[in-house]
Amino acid sequence: MSTILDEDEIRYYVPMRTVESFKDGQKVYEKKQLITSLLFINCSTKYLVSLKERFGDAFYVYADIETKQPRLIPDKEMDSFILVTSVGDMGLELLQEGMSTECKIGDHVRVIDGVFKGAEGYVKRIQGRKRLIVSIEGVAVVATSYIPRSFLEKLDD
Repeated sequence: MSTILDEDEIRYYVPMRTVESFKDGQKVYEKKQLITSLLFINCSTKYLVSLKERFGDAFYVYADIETKQPRLIPDKEMDSFILVTSVGDMGLELLQEGMSTECKIGDHVRVIDGVFKGAEGYVKRIQGRKRLIVSIEGVAVVATSYIPRSFLEKLDD
């Protein structure tokens, strides 16, 4: 799929994470897909329809439940998601919908320093640690590793 998108000069993004493992007794770090089979494509609806026709059931398009139109992701939401998932953070974690009640909704914030500088999301406590939660509604929710309070700026909603 990426070869076709590259040839057609279509922008796309595959969220990855760094995973620590051991091979032959050595610690190694590998990049793996954060969410299996998920690919974000920045293209026209016409191009998306052509991909669906070409690949059939092997190509699923997230669509709005009511309109049945492809789900459009606001640039600001996508930019924060890309920023958080592209820095190689070992503490990056994919969260499932309906997570435990240990996560309490907090303030809407922007990261002003560190590797996540510029990302926006919500602060939640997960297993006793403050984490930045960045989501693409209905698609994915990720949590960063710990971010110091001094790196966060509260935003007005």
